[in-house]
Amino acid sequence: MVVDDYSTRVVVVVVVTSLALALFGGVGAMLGGSCVRVSATRVLIGGWISMAVTYGLLKPLDSFTDRKMGKDD
Repeated sequence: MVVDDYSTRVVVVVVVTSLALALFGGVGAMLGGSCVRVSATRVLIGGWISMAVTYGLLKPLDSFTDRKMGKDD
């Protein structure tokens, strides 16, 4: 794994994904002929919400996964 620390890995994923969401939201707005700033912001906020929901739903499964893989913390 490129980033070993769990907290750093989460931050890197959020930052890279946020940049990609804003970029694709802006490109979609340009192609569709709408306001780039509003569209990029809408896609970014929607992406943040979906990432937070997914993280919140899957976080409780960490202990199960760690036990199954033999990691004791």
